[in-house]
Amino acid sequence: MKQIAAILTILILILTCNACSLLRKPLDHKTGFLNYLEDTENFIRQEEWKKAFNSLEKTQKAWKELKPIIQIDIDHDYVNDIEDNIVTLKGYIEAQDKGNALATVLLIRENWNDMGEM
Repeated sequence: MKQIAAILTILILILTCNACSLLRKPLDHKTGFLNYLEDTENFIRQEEWKKAFNSLEKTQKAWKELKPIIQIDIDHDYVNDIEDNIVTLKGYIEAQDKGNALATVLLIRENWNDMGEM
């Protein structure tokens, strides 16, 4: 009986420590966060600034759905970095600054990927 309790405790700890990693992809699929970000990137590459702005708003909405769930298990620096970069990206899109906008999209994607590796 003690062995079963110990095994269950270890499993719970493993799942708790990796909860975000396990849930990140299903949550992303549900909200469409990365899809919207990819659409935003494509519109920036095509210099379709109005569409990029609208797509970024969808990205931001998806992020607001994800944030309360993932911030429980993730270092808040990652959450803050993604939010800061979304705001920065909005400014670059408004200024129609293609180079900085694309670089910022890559930073958001890198932060997202880094969260999954924790």
